[in-house]
Amino acid sequence: MTNDSELLDRFARTNSEDAFAELVRRHVNLVYSVALRRVNGDAHLAQDAVQAVFTDLVRKAGSLARRETL
Repeated sequence: MTNDSELLDRFARTNSEDAFAELVRRHVNLVYSVALRRVNGDAHLAQDAVQAVFTDLVRKAGSLARRETL
C-alpha cells in the first residue's frame, strides 16, 4: 500500500487525480468528523471546512509532500 507522503508527492509532481482521490478517500471521514465537532454539529459548516482543508492540501501539496505524515 502506498503511504500518504508518496501519494501527495505523486499528486504534486504529476497532478495525479488518482493519487489525490486516494488521499481524500483515506482522510475525508476523519476530517469531517473533526470539523463537525468543531462547528457544534452544523453539517453544512463541517462540509465547507472539509472542502477548505482539501483545497488547502491541493495548494500546499508540493511543500507538504516531503513530510512523513499529513
